[in-house]
Amino acid sequence: MTDNLGPLRQAMSDLSEHGGSTDLYERSLRKSRQSQRRAALATGAAAVAVVFAVGGTVAFVADHRSGPPSTPVAAPSSAGSEDPACPSIEILADLVELPQDWSFASSRVQCAESWASTDVKRPTGGNIHYLFHYAADTGWRYQEQGTGWNCQELGLTKPAPFCTS
Repeated sequence: MTDNLGPLRQAMSDLSEHGGSTDLYERSLRKSRQSQRRAALATGAAAVAVVFAVGGTVAFVADHRSGPPSTPVAAPSSAGSEDPACPSIEILADLVELPQDWSFASSRVQCAESWASTDVKRPTGGNIHYLFHYAADTGWRYQEQGTGWNCQELGLTKPAPFCTS
């Protein structure tokens, strides 16, 4: 087998006549910058993937977690209270699910205008109040729990026993 290296030798000779040297420095800088861009893109893509994975997991868990039961609506009742619009403790008890070992402290409901409050006893000691609000279109609804409220913020024009000011 014979190799015909003549054309190759001629091409190499022509190249050597033009002179010059290969610029490896510029090519190495270009490759380095290209590698840096690729690494930055890969890191960014990985960060985005992690964010979406965590966010998707949180959204999935939050969507499939059993939440608190929907708040039922109760109509006004006059059973067991001085005010005919004031609900009974039984009606308010149906609106909330108390944590384990918590209980309503008494059967007394304190009412003022469209607001009602009752004491809740906790095993750790100290009572707290549950606040309920009545609206004609929705009936009685659980509002929040606390130790007292500002009557003006609730829109009350007269002092109420569950208000602190």
